[in-house]
Amino acid sequence: MNFLFVLDYFTPSKWWVEKVFETIVFDLAKKWHNIKVLTSHFDKKLPKYEKIDNVEIYRIWKNRLYFTILAPFLGLKLLKNIDIIHTSTYNAAYVTKFLSFFTRVKVILTSHEILWQMWYKFKWKKWWFYKKFEDLIYSFGFYYVFVANHVKNVALTSYNLDLSKIKTIYNGIWEIKIKNSLTKQDLWFEKDDIVGIFAWRPGWTKGLDFLLENYDDIVKLNPDFKLLLLILEKNNKKKIDYILWKIKNKNNIKILFEVEHDKVYEYINLADIWIVTSRTEWFGLSALEYCKMWKKCVFSFVWAIPEISFGDIHFFKPDNKEQFLQAFKEIFNWKINDYSYDKILTDEKMVKEYERLY
Repeated sequence: MNFLFVLDYFTPSKWWVEKVFETIVFDLAKKWHNIKVLTSHFDKKLPKYEKIDNVEIYRIWKNRLYFTILAPFLGLKLLKNIDIIHTSTYNAAYVTKFLSFFTRVKVILTSHEILWQMWYKFKWKKWWFYKKFEDLIYSFGFYYVFVANHVKNVALTSYNLDLSKIKTIYNGIWEIKIKNSLTKQDLWFEKDDIVGIFAWRPGWTKGLDFLLENYDDIVKLNPDFKLLLLILEKNNKKKIDYILWKIKNKNNIKILFEVEHDKVYEYINLADIWIVTSRTEWFGLSALEYCKMWKKCVFSFVWAIPEISFGDIHFFKPDNKEQFLQAFKEIFNWKINDYSYDKILTDEKMVKEYERLY
C-alpha cells in the first residue's frame, strides 16, 4: 500500500507523540509498504528530503505556522497513487483537509487530545481562537482514532461524530533499551540519596510549578530526597528560575535541558521515584514508560493516566498538596500500592491495530 503521513514533527524528534508515529511508519516500511512523510523542517541540520528504507521524508519550513500555510502546495505533488493519508492533531490536520479535496482516499486522524472546555481554564491568550480551530478539526469527517477511551468519550460528549468512523487504539510502548549505566554519583548525587525524576515539558499543563513549589515540604518528610529535572526544551526557563529562587533546598535539584530522547532512559533508570504532576494528560506515554521500568511512581490521577498505569503507583488529585505529600510519605514508609490495568500496551500490538484499520 501507499501511505502519506502528514505530521507536524517527525524523526529525529525528542517528543513521545512523534516517537509513536516513528514506530508506525518504520514498522510499515519493514513490510514493504511505500511511505511518504510530509513534516516540518524544525531542525536546519536535517535535509529537506531524505529516504530511509521505504520511507521518503519531505521537510518544509521551520515551524508549525508556516508548515500549515505552505505544506499543502508541496503535498499536492505527493498525492499520486496514495491509498491512505494518516495525520494527527493539530496543525497537520488542516493541511490534510486541504489535500483531501483532491483525493477520495481514506483519511485517518489520530487524536491524542481534545482540550475542548479546558481552553477556558488555560492562562493562554486567545483561548477562544484555539478552541474554534479544534472544533473545526472534528467537523472534517475523517476517520478518528483516539489514543484512550477517555479521549474518545470527551469527543463523543463534545462533537456529533459518526460512530462508524471512530476507534480507540492505545499507544504502544516500545522496548526500552539503556545503552549505558549512569550512576547517581555521575550527576553529583550521593549513592544513598533518594532521587525523584521529572522528565517532560516545563509548561503549565505538566505541573512542574506545582512540583517545585512543594519540593521543600517533600524534603521535610525525608532529607535524603533529591530531584532531577529533565526539561526537554528551554521554554519557560525564566519561570523555572523564578520558582527555584524561592526554594530553600534548590542546591539539591539538578536540571538538564534538551536531553535527547534515547538518553532520557539512562537518567530515568537511575531514579528511585518517577513523578508525573500533569494537570492534563490525555494519554501519558511518559507515565507508561515509567511503569514499564518497575519503580515507585507518583502520578496525578488525571484523565487517561489511570487507564494505562500499572505497578507501585501512588496517585494524587492534580494540585492537591495534601495528597501529593501523602504519596511521598507512603513511599518513604515503604508502603506499596499495587495498581494494575488489564491492557497490554506494546508497539507491536499498536501497529497491528492500525494495520487492521488500514
